[in-house]
Amino acid sequence: MARRKCHHCKKWIEHGEAHDCWTTTEAALTRDLTEDLREAWERLRETAADLGEQRIYASGHAIMLARKTCYFFVRPKKQFLEVCVFLGRTIKASPVHRVDSVSKSKFVHVIRIAHRDEVEAPLTDWLREAYGMQTNLDKVAAVRAKKGAVRIKEPAAKKDDGTQLKRIRLICSSIPGTIEKTSHGEPTFFTPRRVFAMFANNHHGDGHIAVWVPAAPGVQADLIEEAPDTYFRPPYVGGAGWVGVELSNVDDERLGAVIREAFRLMTTKKIATSRSKPPGPKRPGRVSRRSREA
Repeated sequence: MARRKCHHCKKWIEHGEAHDCWTTTEAALTRDLTEDLREAWERLRETAADLGEQRIYASGHAIMLARKTCYFFVRPKKQFLEVCVFLGRTIKASPVHRVDSVSKSKFVHVIRIAHRDEVEAPLTDWLREAYGMQTNLDKVAAVRAKKGAVRIKEPAAKKDDGTQLKRIRLICSSIPGTIEKTSHGEPTFFTPRRVFAMFANNHHGDGHIAVWVPAAPGVQADLIEEAPDTYFRPPYVGGAGWVGVELSNVDDERLGAVIREAFRLMTTKKIATSRSKPPGPKRPGRVSRRSREA
């Protein structure tokens, strides 16, 4: 059988060869960095560590830095480090490449750095602000509790007790070929070549206990318009047409149909792409070498 190309790392995998690029380490993600980028990462890491107690761990293609929740993460690239900082406000400044909304009160700021000298104010100030967001939230909660008027929004405390995740696992495990892995701290389900379902347990306090699934073009808008209390546009992958499904608002039959359609969509998409784009023209270098050997 022909080789396959990993959806995540883009590496060509021989048939039958074991491959897991999603489970990684900080050392693996920074191993191939240039000297300038390595020094920039080391300075960035030291700056973050000086802020206080936290967890630093690798997941997928990113290095996460978290207190109770992640306050920023870094994606090492060939020519720069993509630093993504979570703040409670939007900042318009030259170092900020773009700003994406994660929830009503949290925004991720994408910043690119290529040298250690760029790890200075205002970036270091933003990191300190992001780190302090959890402290500020804890102080507000303590003051409200002391006054006897606790007004913490329910979504911030809303968590699955295992009931909804059990539903997702039961459905996904019934689909042949499904593989479950942990991605960004949440159970994620693969085809096994591509992700087709991601469990979201109140992701960054957005209030949703949900599953994120891919959908055909136009389906996302139709579902949200039809049932806005059940379907929503999730962060990060919503721009690619994915749909968030509020698990408490769907029964097992409907949920199973949605997840199985997502699996079918990602499997069909992979097959269609392989058939419509022959490997020869896509990898001319490899074909030419084989031709010379022949």
